[in-house]
Amino acid sequence: MVSLDGLLAGWAVLNDLLGALKEKDVFIPDLTYADLRNSKMSLEYLRSFESEIKSGLQSEDDNRLQTEMEIQIQRLRDTLMVWAEEKAGAEYRKSWDVRFDSAIRGESEKYKPEPQVHISDIPRDKDVGFFRIKLPEDIPVEIVSEMAEDCMVNISLDGERHLQVSGKRECVRDAMKRLGQLFYGDSKLE
Repeated sequence: MVSLDGLLAGWAVLNDLLGALKEKDVFIPDLTYADLRNSKMSLEYLRSFESEIKSGLQSEDDNRLQTEMEIQIQRLRDTLMVWAEEKAGAEYRKSWDVRFDSAIRGESEKYKPEPQVHISDIPRDKDVGFFRIKLPEDIPVEIVSEMAEDCMVNISLDGERHLQVSGKRECVRDAMKRLGQLFYGDSKLE
């Protein structure tokens, strides 16, 4: 199994490749953008439980989600690499393959994920889940507040529009899925 930091580093390479392909006028379907964004949010969510994962206390749902993320990142890689080769040739694809492989093994300084940002004022009890994301500018805070109430989670927003979500793990998982749909469209992971 690839580490969460490795998956996030691989995601960063794919995000760069997506940008490079877009600059080369490759048509990128909206579903690809949605899958890439949902993958990032799910990986950040899983990273928030890194200490539990390392100690073997990860839930079955989180184990399943981590496996799904590994498969999803591989699918995105395969798709983007085919487009890269079709647009710019085999050598271009190989250069991106090397970057990706180096990133997921943790060998690339450029793609090392930033350390986890401390989430303030959230209890670290066993059944409490949490994650932190940057709220897109076009999403009104009122909508997020209503969603938080429906999901029975606590939210707080700092001046940089970083949204902290906490609550029971099941509720946080539900909020993460709903936020993903709100921000990026329907997830294609299911």
